[in-house]
Amino acid sequence: MKRGLRSIAGLLLAVACLAGCAARPTPEALLPVANVPDTTSKVKIIVATTRAPLSGQLNRAEANVFTANRSEELNHAAVTVSIPRQHAAGKIEWADQLPPNPSRHFAVAQRTPLQRHAFLEEVRASARANGGSVLVFIHGYNTLYEESVFRFAQIVHDSGYKGAAVLFAWPSRGKPTLYLADREAANYSRDYLEGALLLMAGLPEVKEINILAHSMGTWIAVEALRQAKMKGHGNFRGKLAEVLLASPDIDATVFRTQLDVIGPLRQPMTVFVSGDDKALSWSRTLAGNVPRVGTLSLNDPRVADGAKKYHINVVDMTAIKDGSGLHHSKFAQSNVVVATIGKALAHGPQADEEKQPGVVKAVVDVGESIMKVPQTIMSPAAN
Repeated sequence: MKRGLRSIAGLLLAVACLAGCAARPTPEALLPVANVPDTTSKVKIIVATTRAPLSGQLNRAEANVFTANRSEELNHAAVTVSIPRQHAAGKIEWADQLPPNPSRHFAVAQRTPLQRHAFLEEVRASARANGGSVLVFIHGYNTLYEESVFRFAQIVHDSGYKGAAVLFAWPSRGKPTLYLADREAANYSRDYLEGALLLMAGLPEVKEINILAHSMGTWIAVEALRQAKMKGHGNFRGKLAEVLLASPDIDATVFRTQLDVIGPLRQPMTVFVSGDDKALSWSRTLAGNVPRVGTLSLNDPRVADGAKKYHINVVDMTAIKDGSGLHHSKFAQSNVVVATIGKALAHGPQADEEKQPGVVKAVVDVGESIMKVPQTIMSPAAN
């Protein structure tokens, strides 16, 4: 028993070391800065979170900063992120010291705590102004609240997405060694995500709801869809559109049982996988060597067969370089993959017969020839 615990601890420490020892942001990174230039891009992030609010540690708007503690109800906020003109796609330009310089760094231009009715009004207004589209992002394991806000802003900016950008922030502890604690926090949050999706689906201004989830966040997303289907509202008033799962940290056999319940969606679910994902490799070891969905190989004929059976598309990111040791965040750090996501979302509500399931394709790095296929997935040009 002790040997097993030591092995798990060693494994998680290895993940921590490979993830890097750079300083991570503190809640003060979300303090609004003065005099944000007009030349910077602005991205409004609307937040729904199961994180408990911070209190007594910041000098203003404490209720708009959230901790790793669990809340017994959904909390809400709006954060406008300023992105510098010289921003490099796939990156977050963090400030080495605070306050950030908006001309060079990501910074918060404005933040506002919201009650539920105000949250829904923000979603209404943004959807109304952008064709009725909503994108809900569920972040992954080992993620601080500050990181999730800036990461989603970067994805929205780099993908060119136009619509309401809703961050579902769950209480990840933000520490590589607390994987199991994050797993429990993810389980805790699935009912709240389902409830938030239902609330937004009930807004007449919302015409479609898209989901982008990463890593352990994919577990929350798929569980919410499964629960909703079992309760009889799995199509969310017919508004559920793209479901994009990046590097899913889900047991491959459990995923099959989840899909058995969910059934075919209006549009094919898209799964982004990468064979060199070290974070998911370690997750597999922790789970008794059961494969994770995010590392499935396109060379396995069962993957293609499963894609057709379960009405999903699979995109292989293995050839993409993301500059990190873990290769776990290619969906956001590769401008090729971010562009793929943006093009999928840009289709909007249209003839669903154009989107056929069972496509298994790979994306390649910058400089390679890529083309768009009818299923809104980017694939290598003919070899």
